[in-house]
Amino acid sequence: MADTSDGTVALFLRRFLPYSQTFIYDEIQAHERYDVEVFCQERLNAERFPYERYVKPSGWWGEKIYENIGYWPSFDRLIGRRNHALIHAHFGTAAVYALPYVLRHDVPFAITFHGVDVGNLFGARRFLPGQWRYWAYSRLLFRHADRLLADSIELAELLGELGAPREKLHVHRLGVDVSRFSRAGGEEDRPVRIVMVGRFTPKKGFTYALRACAKALERTDREAEVVMVGSGEQEAELRRLSRAPSLEGRVRFRGALPHEQVAEVLARADVMLTPSVVTRTHDRDSGIVVAKEASASEVPVVGTYHGGIPSIIDDGETGFLVPERNVDALADRLTTLLEDASLRRRFGTAAREKMKRSFDMHDQVRALEEHYDAVRR
Repeated sequence: MADTSDGTVALFLRRFLPYSQTFIYDEIQAHERYDVEVFCQERLNAERFPYERYVKPSGWWGEKIYENIGYWPSFDRLIGRRNHALIHAHFGTAAVYALPYVLRHDVPFAITFHGVDVGNLFGARRFLPGQWRYWAYSRLLFRHADRLLADSIELAELLGELGAPREKLHVHRLGVDVSRFSRAGGEEDRPVRIVMVGRFTPKKGFTYALRACAKALERTDREAEVVMVGSGEQEAELRRLSRAPSLEGRVRFRGALPHEQVAEVLARADVMLTPSVVTRTHDRDSGIVVAKEASASEVPVVGTYHGGIPSIIDDGETGFLVPERNVDALADRLTTLLEDASLRRRFGTAAREKMKRSFDMHDQVRALEEHYDAVRR
């Protein structure tokens, strides 16, 4: 139970909560000095994410009105009456919906940016019907936010280029509950298991990863299999790539899984691939939570020099880093790990220790609460 002496945070989200944002639920649960009341457009997966302190517009029409005008009268009354300690928006796109209440009630305001929301301020995507308001109000968000939190150094730099005041910018990385993740063992009795977890979208780079898997498995006699967890627009292309001769019968598509089942997949994994890329539409990742969860499970991760991935992986110590879209480099590093079980174990042990040291959920939430303290001064 949180100590409420430091007040209640009004947390703004568009949807509470898709499976891909489990990290937000974990963060809410880990607070020690602040309570959280969620303000959202839609309530999703309530059985998976039980939480009673939330408010939303009533009915389908209410949700659509809120989505299109960015305001809901009962939200205004609640924030005016309950004297929230501050407003915090996860994702810049949700911050637009918090802005009217910040302006009306002069409440301290923090925004956390995660990657796609920064990419949406570049290029043609900013003019799409669902994005124009966010782009149009981005300067107001930068001006009225007391603290702008970015999940990677790269995102903080991009926000600065977009005009965000650099004195307001701070890097705050999401944590993981290391105690929830562990190694299942038994790798000697089965093929080496390569896993990829995430939405099947271009920024995840899974098409490059499957090509790299095909190359790596052509080079080694080591038995191996590939497990794909997720779904999305590129699934047909990924299934086509999985029919390459060296991959035939070795790739399993598990679909989108709840967080507990993802943890089970990671516990039995031997290598994870997180080959994220910046797309032509400027979509990007920041700090990939599942890479941290894999590391906490003692799984070495091969990722790209992209977003916050280099802060998660120590190249040559806990995993490997390669340039974006470099299939040959990815295949080389993967081959090394496939053929060397002792290296996988050494990297995995070091990866878990790094998660304890640098990405522990409770440490990171305490750091977030210190940001909350700072904006209230």
